[in-house]
Amino acid sequence: MKTTIYPQLKRSYLLTLFIALSGSSLPASAEIDLTGLYSGLQYSSSEFKSTNGSTETASNGHIKAKLGKTINENLSAEGQFGMTTNSNDKLGTFTYGGYLRGSKDYGQYKPYGLIGFSGYYSYADNSDSQSETGGSLGVGLEIFGSKDITITFEYLRLMDKTINGADVTFDTFGVGFTYYFTEDTSYFNKNRNKINSIRY
Repeated sequence: MKTTIYPQLKRSYLLTLFIALSGSSLPASAEIDLTGLYSGLQYSSSEFKSTNGSTETASNGHIKAKLGKTINENLSAEGQFGMTTNSNDKLGTFTYGGYLRGSKDYGQYKPYGLIGFSGYYSYADNSDSQSETGGSLGVGLEIFGSKDITITFEYLRLMDKTINGADVTFDTFGVGFTYYFTEDTSYFNKNRNKINSIRY
């Protein structure tokens, strides 16, 4: 059954943009270093398509969480886990994946590409469950509202393979935010932490 989700996706764009540009900004006077660790949350539209003579399409909302670690200035390793918004005790789809992310920093903007593998597990009441894995490719763009938080747009082809004679694709496109973990390296706070450790 095809579900219309674009109004919800539009509202998610606006909400995420507001959070990214108005919240979680860092004090200008603080000396902040990135730790290299980041996490994020994303709301996407997802489309699962299977073609074997005729084409069957299922579209749903899709929520994904991510956790990553930078390897160097332009390369990161990232894991994602997600689920379709119609998931319940009778039916649903869960997704997961691991990717290398190559990016280029242009100040406020950071485009990136993803390559790796994804898998999905799909189940329905009174029906056999299905699980598959395959190679994945994606592209995205981060727009920094502050040093540690971005609004993120991302397209990911989780899967494109032949399964039991059918050509299967699974795509997600959505918007979310990414938070880059930081530490305060200012001289004042280093000494304050040192004093606290002596006291306690």
